[in-house]
Amino acid sequence: MAETEKKKKTDKSKQLTLKRTVTIKVTVTERFKQYLKFELEQSIQQANQRLKMLEEQMGRLKAGSSADQGKGQAAVGVQLESERVQVELSLQDFEKRRSEIDGLQMGSEFVQGTVDGFVNVTVGDNLYEKLGGMEILAEDGIVKAIKPLSIEK
Repeated sequence: MAETEKKKKTDKSKQLTLKRTVTIKVTVTERFKQYLKFELEQSIQQANQRLKMLEEQMGRLKAGSSADQGKGQAAVGVQLESERVQVELSLQDFEKRRSEIDGLQMGSEFVQGTVDGFVNVTVGDNLYEKLGGMEILAEDGIVKAIKPLSIEK
């Protein structure tokens, strides 16, 4: 009997930490919508600053004489133009998000994103339960529930 208990203790002491996905859902409130709008405005400001900087760099590059422009400067010009296009696409996406925020229904659930969570696994654990997705439901920054995601809907 002591041998069986010793074996159980040895098995249980073998522990492994694994990563799993945790979905963050929030209940839409006026405060949450204000928070999203604030974050979006900050992103728009940063994108506009980046766009202005890229345009200034492109202007300086073009102001140099064509005799000075070698293959390296041409490559820099192409990269700057590519970045400018990416920033403009981001700005378009931000505008689309702005209208989506306005359309959020009060009291509905909004998936804000996912984070990585960690779970300890030992011998005898149900791996499906341990590694299954988890969900955190919050309202105005306060966690209201933590629950496993179920396959059944």
